[in-house]
Amino acid sequence: MRLLRVLLAGLITVAALVAGFFAAVVILVTGAVAFVVQLFWKRQPPTQPGSARGMNRPSPLRTDDVIDVVATKVPTDTSER
Repeated sequence: MRLLRVLLAGLITVAALVAGFFAAVVILVTGAVAFVVQLFWKRQPPTQPGSARGMNRPSPLRTDDVIDVVATKVPTDTSER
């Protein structure tokens, strides 16, 4: 019975190692394929700077937006502590 447990534990260990190795190989092959595809992928350069931005999006440099800040003076009397 003890020998059967040792064999079963060894079999489970070997199966886990093989599964981990298989997962590592799949990740490695996927990364290599993505790298090769990226090398040969032809990207068209934009015709004008900033043309990749949508035409309907507002410019981030708008000057008509104003934030009103109101400051209240706080007394610095320390005698109440």
